[in-house]
Amino acid sequence: MDKRILIRNLFMIGFVPFCLLITLIIIYAILGREYLVIEGNPQKSEAIIVLSGSDGRLEHAIKLYKKGYGENIILTNSTEPSTTKKEAIELGVPEDAIIEEKKATSTYENALFSKDIMEKRDITSAVVVTSDYHTRRSKYTFETIFSSTDINLSYDVAPSAFQTSGKMNELDKRIVLSEYTKLTGYWLRFLVT
Repeated sequence: MDKRILIRNLFMIGFVPFCLLITLIIIYAILGREYLVIEGNPQKSEAIIVLSGSDGRLEHAIKLYKKGYGENIILTNSTEPSTTKKEAIELGVPEDAIIEEKKATSTYENALFSKDIMEKRDITSAVVVTSDYHTRRSKYTFETIFSSTDINLSYDVAPSAFQTSGKMNELDKRIVLSEYTKLTGYWLRFLVT
């Protein structure tokens, strides 16, 4: 192979991903942190799915449960602190209304395993509860995974310390970087599959 062709090919292998990365950074800078947050609009459902990962999600889901938004609570990754069955019972949820899912390690698996549970139990609707900054990726993931079903999903937002306006603090910066990185990964994952 000609040395010039080899150098050109190596340059393209590095240059194309670099250009894509710069393009994404520009797009995300334009969209800002507000893009990550989707307003909640819970609908009365058969279940409430609580995504593990942050304080406040379980408490918010239980408020919805007590207002009649769901008959059952599905705790995804229910072994993680702040979303355990024990905590749900202590906060007033009857044990027989709690469905545990103990294997999920990501939002993707939260959706996948929740779908399996709902299909096995003939649950046809759910409210997905997560933190505000996590709603864009969660909704995208759940809508993609559940697209082959007739299960109706709505979403609601548990409050967090994340700020969508004003000066970004260190927590906001970490969350924005993490969420946009993961969102890009999920887009690529679903694009390929």
